[in-house]
Amino acid sequence: MTKSLLIELNKCTGCRSCIVACKNWNKLEPRTENRNMAEVRKAVEKAKGTDKFSVDEFTYIHEKDIKNFYKRQCMHCDDPQCVKNCPAHAIVKYDNGAVVVDKTKCEGVGLCAQVCPFDVPVMGEDKKPVKCTLCYDRITQNPALEPACVKACPSKALKFGNIDEMRQYASKFKYVYGGGLNDSYNSSVIYASKVPFENIDFKVAEIHNIANVLDALKHPVGILSIVGGAALVGLKIYRDRKKKVLEGEK
Repeated sequence: MTKSLLIELNKCTGCRSCIVACKNWNKLEPRTENRNMAEVRKAVEKAKGTDKFSVDEFTYIHEKDIKNFYKRQCMHCDDPQCVKNCPAHAIVKYDNGAVVVDKTKCEGVGLCAQVCPFDVPVMGEDKKPVKCTLCYDRITQNPALEPACVKACPSKALKFGNIDEMRQYASKFKYVYGGGLNDSYNSSVIYASKVPFENIDFKVAEIHNIANVLDALKHPVGILSIVGGAALVGLKIYRDRKKKVLEGEK
């Protein structure tokens, strides 16, 4: 059964509990486990200054101003460009809705980061991408657990459940993004708001229906049909990798 994470923006207070919970569960820095209250406060304050994805930031609060903000993380798209454009097939969209990277299969090509319409994947020092997994290792337990951010949210701004239930809940809001509602983006993450998304500087997908970069790489003429420079960057990475493989075989 496909699951969905719903973010009710009007209930979010920007407390960053979701960030701390994400860091704790995924063992990201700054960690808070086995620390006293003073150390925890310092960790939370450090998290408050974050406004971008990184190897230690799978989710963060984007602030337009002190009153307008929202939680950002992977949208877990229904038709993920990262999945379609991974030459090693190291990224999977599971039936439960989660899009997950298998680092054991990843070859570090980096096309996933180039083609993501939300600029989510970040390449680590090991040249492999990191991002939110929708807490795949929690939601697949028996009995299943909620994503860490959902469990930690004190204002209940985050909800997790079957996607049909989350769509029904979101349908009462005037402004919805994700979940395929109101002809919006198809994803397992849904934003529901009572105010226009423009008020919070909300980021929507910059590229819809982008051509498959891997297909273009196989047929160089097709590169001309790709929007932006992702294919050209990918082509260079792809050729460099192929060259190294051939040299290794020799």
